[in-house]
Amino acid sequence: PGTAKFYFVHSAPPGTSEADFIAGLAASMPHGFHETGAQELPAIVDELAAEMKARSSGDVPLDKAPAIFVFIHGLQRFKKLRQEDDFRFGSSDGPADTGGQFNDLICEGSSLGIHLIPAVDTFNNVNRSMSRKALSEFEMRVVFQMSANDSSSLIDSPAASNLGLHRAIFYNEQAGPLETFRPYAPPPASWWAKADR
Repeated sequence: PGTAKFYFVHSAPPGTSEADFIAGLAASMPHGFHETGAQELPAIVDELAAEMKARSSGDVPLDKAPAIFVFIHGLQRFKKLRQEDDFRFGSSDGPADTGGQFNDLICEGSSLGIHLIPAVDTFNNVNRSMSRKALSEFEMRVVFQMSANDSSSLIDSPAASNLGLHRAIFYNEQAGPLETFRPYAPPPASWWAKADR
């Protein structure tokens, strides 16, 4: 506790198996775990942007700041996180641009200990959800079966077009070789209970 903070952004309806799994995960995390839905998203992004600014200015020493991990389940569902393409005119004293702040977090956050782990359903939605520069900041990616063109755009190889069911590819821009693996199923509640000890 105190060395890391976790945020989990999702839109799972209450009472569903996804929502129950996330709630169980939150209960087993000793570090602090913030569940966030669409309504609270602008406030959370504003909070993270302020934290990033404090760390970059030196107001918060990096060696004493906890690592922050932001998981986003279904990034395509959160339109507020999309960066506006149009030019804005007028006063800059208005409400913060949530999409612009999110893009800045992607591009600058990791060097300041703020890490984002988003899941997106299709490559088209990847392009809708983030700028090309922001996408290039994700040097580690996991892809499932997709078209050869989409695979080449995401991992510089058409290999994901040859994947079968229950297989994925791990791509690490620094490491080089692609690694095919069988994804894990979510662990049962009994596993979390043991891990929490």
